[in-house]
Amino acid sequence: MFLEILLLVLLLALLSFLNRKPSSMPPGSFGWPVIGELPPRKLSLSEHMKNLSRRYGNIFTTKWGARTFVVFADFDLIKKAFQHPDFQGRPDFFSFKLLQKFGRRGVAFTDGAEWSENRRFLLRQLKSLGMGKTVLEDSIQQEASLLVGHLERTCLDKPAVMDCAINTSVVNVIWQMFASTRYEVGDSEIVKYFEDMDVLIDIVQKRMFFLDIFPVLTNVLPKFILNMFVDVKLAERYLQKLTRMSEDKIREHLASLDPGNPRDVIDHFLLEKPDRDSTGYLTEHDADQLHGMMIEMFMAGSETTSSTLRWMVLLLTIYPDVQAKAQRCLDEVVPLTRLPCLADKPQLEYVDAMLLDVLRLSSLVPTSLIHGSTSDVVFEGYNIPKGTCLLVCSELCQKNKSFWEKPDQLYPEHFLDENGKLDGKKENFLPFSIGRRQCLGESLARMELFLFATAILQRFKIEAPEGARLEPKTDPFSTVLNLPVKFEVVLRKRI
Repeated sequence: MFLEILLLVLLLALLSFLNRKPSSMPPGSFGWPVIGELPPRKLSLSEHMKNLSRRYGNIFTTKWGARTFVVFADFDLIKKAFQHPDFQGRPDFFSFKLLQKFGRRGVAFTDGAEWSENRRFLLRQLKSLGMGKTVLEDSIQQEASLLVGHLERTCLDKPAVMDCAINTSVVNVIWQMFASTRYEVGDSEIVKYFEDMDVLIDIVQKRMFFLDIFPVLTNVLPKFILNMFVDVKLAERYLQKLTRMSEDKIREHLASLDPGNPRDVIDHFLLEKPDRDSTGYLTEHDADQLHGMMIEMFMAGSETTSSTLRWMVLLLTIYPDVQAKAQRCLDEVVPLTRLPCLADKPQLEYVDAMLLDVLRLSSLVPTSLIHGSTSDVVFEGYNIPKGTCLLVCSELCQKNKSFWEKPDQLYPEHFLDENGKLDGKKENFLPFSIGRRQCLGESLARMELFLFATAILQRFKIEAPEGARLEPKTDPFSTVLNLPVKFEVVLRKRI
């Protein structure tokens, strides 16, 4: 018995020795052998990062399972780190590989040559199709008009959830640019896609987290265990459905392609990549890249701006004085006979500031997408080895008590100067990330947010259901997105 205890003690001592954090790395701890210093399940990831930052400072090291993380919790450090050419990789997380169908495709989850080439292509084509320009305004306003009409028919004067109609309207804008396709609000096909998307995102940012930080599990656990507890097979099935959707769109475009009159991103890709396989379809590599970009744009279009609009609805219900002031500003500038437009924006600085503060307070992507170091780097005097995961605390910056006057409240004055003029370029504000991997659809997202939000505010007064007390709650188990917990509001017609 004594020998067994001695061997156990020696084994634990050996594991602790091997698990020591190198002194040359930023301060922090590797935690327990094998499991590391996992985030407590009752705390959000941002709260856990805040606690570690208080202990170790604005740059620190932690370990989750087999993954070593260096965390940046200061705006200047984040800006410097995310400009560094060797900090632009993506870690080989299982979830990232699954979303790429275990290849290298798309933009968001890949790196290297594929990332550079695909990002340049997308930026070039989206700009040529109007991203960031007023030419898109008519399309967005049409979708905004249809959305408020739908909300008036289905949600007026009763407790209602802001359903996937918002997603449909928002995704229609990017999907028309990408595939010359739009869906009617309530269309059964698109509703099913969004339901599948919700399940896929839920699996990726919750259950699949353990496969990301314990990669050995994918090699040692039987498939039926992975499917039972992580739903890997279900995630693959939903991803395959999205791939089939993109394949159908590509085949339709191949059949109707007019080289002299490209309609959208798919047409431009087909013209730039003329190689075909024996069936007349794209080569495997080209098809993978286009599928990846299409699925990412569909996912981003269906979750980012639509979730921010839900946050706006929730926060304006909680802060009715802010809602009332924003609507007074709208009424003074925009006649009730038409929708607000981009030309009104310079006169709607309070409304614009309110939307910026919604972005700040909601912190939709609280830690940005995780980067990876692609070589050994000396940064701020510390050694950061190749393959280290790099995580930034966007939400901590956006709720920094030493920078923001009311960090935990909706307070549009954060973005207004002493004369009431908009001051939108603030430090500690990075809702679209920062640096070389900054969101390539930022200008489109800002246009959509302004035009959809002002259309809703012009048409409706938003109230809490009688007796209900709404709070800005999120799911603490989410590791990627700060999505609001499902809530109901009452819409009252204003015009």
